[in-house]
Amino acid sequence: MLSHTFNLKDPSSKNESLIFLRARFPDESKYLKYSTGETIHPKLWDKSTRQPKVKPGRTNEAVALREISTQLNRYSNEFDRAVSELKLHDQPITIEAVKQKLDLVFKKVAVKKSFFDVYELFIEERKQLGKVSTSAIEKDERIKEMLKVFMNATGYSITFNRMNKHFYIRFAKYCREERKVKLKNNTLGKYFGFLKTFLRWALENRFHNNDDFKKWENISSDTYEVALSSQELEAMCALDYSKNKRLEKVRDVFVFGCATGMRYGDYSKIDRSKVEDDHIIVNTQKGKNYITIPLNKYSRSILAKYEYELPIISAQKFREYIKEVAEDAKMTQEVTKVSFIGSERTEVKFFKYQLVSSHTARRTFITLSLEKGMRPEIVMSITGHRDYKSFQKYIKLSQRIKADEMNKAWS
Repeated sequence: MLSHTFNLKDPSSKNESLIFLRARFPDESKYLKYSTGETIHPKLWDKSTRQPKVKPGRTNEAVALREISTQLNRYSNEFDRAVSELKLHDQPITIEAVKQKLDLVFKKVAVKKSFFDVYELFIEERKQLGKVSTSAIEKDERIKEMLKVFMNATGYSITFNRMNKHFYIRFAKYCREERKVKLKNNTLGKYFGFLKTFLRWALENRFHNNDDFKKWENISSDTYEVALSSQELEAMCALDYSKNKRLEKVRDVFVFGCATGMRYGDYSKIDRSKVEDDHIIVNTQKGKNYITIPLNKYSRSILAKYEYELPIISAQKFREYIKEVAEDAKMTQEVTKVSFIGSERTEVKFFKYQLVSSHTARRTFITLSLEKGMRPEIVMSITGHRDYKSFQKYIKLSQRIKADEMNKAWS
């Protein structure tokens, strides 16, 4: 069998050095020099065995060295397999032939950039194209920085080739158990979603060919999200804020959201130019699709009150003030919010008004519309949902409706 070994690109480096697989071919003057994508500090490299100095124990360094060793073993096995296949089929054993077979396994592509360099290109492209919101860009930046912290904390070298099941398990463990602020399942699931969006983009743009990330399981748990009942909405509308313009404006904008089903980023920017023939026509901030929303007595009244120029309120202030409004409307019943970190269940008690947010308006519209008998497909056309699965999580049917349906079925 043709022999091979591993070499450091820069054995005298004071920083980590790239590891190459190297093999001499009898019939060629050159030798194969194939990057493994793995890096290691020279002081952790055994010059005699040309392997990492694997250590026992569960320290970050020991785990990282074993991971590198495992990857190098894969390269060794695939090199031997490539040579054997060429022999079996009586094909010339050349540098190019072996390299091609290794590329098929390790998914090399023409463009050579580091994982984080490509992440920067991804974020910059999204900024330039303007296809996503500022908040989406901020989330991309957050997960990128989080990956760097993870890499520094665990010693796990992040490359495209290592975006596999092992990374998925290791990163999830870090976020749930080792991170200072432990992530709940739904937050962790969202972060994996951001990362998969980037990896899919990088795959499509030929920065890598590793599609292992497509097999990662989605992480999510049901959470308690509030919606207003008809009685609570009416109580909110009836509040006398004639001497408190701050809360009056917040209440009115929120009720407008409850009456239209729009996201806060959309319903907070309505003006006369977006109203035509008693309908709101708007290109949504998130979906970038046009939706048409018929006006009703609530939305029509609020638009008229402000002469079709709804008050502009910062998202932060809105989240803070709407809780005051909900408390004034007597939403003081106690609710229990359940969340999960892995399989660990936690329960926290809140008053309902503490859980009311700008997004509660959208959930309230969907819930009350269905309760009042609107067909789901009509509600979806108003809210801009394209599939029932994403729409379904907004449905928060009231206890009264559930009781009525139970009585109809079982009486």
